Amino acid sequence: MQEDLVKLVSKFAIFSGISVDMLNTMFAYLKPELLHYSADSYIIKQNEKITELGILIHGKVSLIKENLTGKCILFKEFESGDCFGIRAIFSQQTNWPISIVAKTDCTVMFLSRAKIADNKNTFLGLEQLLRNMLILVSKNVCFLHRKLEYFALKSLRKKICMYLLEQYETKGEKTFTLLLNRNELADFLYVSRPALSKEISRMRDENIIDFYHTSITLRNVNILKEILECPD
Repeated sequence: MQEDLVKLVSKFAIFSGISVDMLNTMFAYLKPELLHYSADSYIIKQNEKITELGILIHGKVSLIKENLTGKCILFKEFESGDCFGIRAIFSQQTNWPISIVAKTDCTVMFLSRAKIADNKNTFLGLEQLLRNMLILVSKNVCFLHRKLEYFALKSLRKKICMYLLEQYETKGEKTFTLLLNRNELADFLYVSRPALSKEISRMRDENIIDFYHTSITLRNVNILKEILECPD
């Protein structure tokens, strides 16, 4: 079982630069724990303590922030290879600020924070693991900056344009499938689903975009950019 696990996770960014042999040595020391979760179950609840590094092996999970009014905001979605809890490795603050919910049946591997952070253990695998964590932390900072840009946009149309242009730049095609369904996209943009659907329909009627279920076609990329750049 460990051999299959090592082959799988050796492709994950968190273990980049670590050989299969070194991973075997590392896992023999860290003794990873594999836990299985059914869809819609909590992996971690908001404000719970987290003392381990979690790595998603199979499935998808949603990171959800609940505000004081009880409204849930979709913060991010993770897929196989993504990890959470890096903050707990480097910080004394171990209360997790958001909930992590299984979107599908999934498997999570947990690694001991105490063993990873133990200064007595300096073999190369752990040193590389810590370097990889710092790289992922910097990427998370960039993601947080992106989220702030969304919140700074006042109009719903601008938020939609920004999201669609990001997808266009990532995929390199004017027709693509959204990773989020309508409810999830509304949560991500922090707007109501009816308002989102209404605005997307308006943009279709204006021949800016076209859509079918989760498939989107950008009819006029330049107009999307003009909308985004237009002063409020």
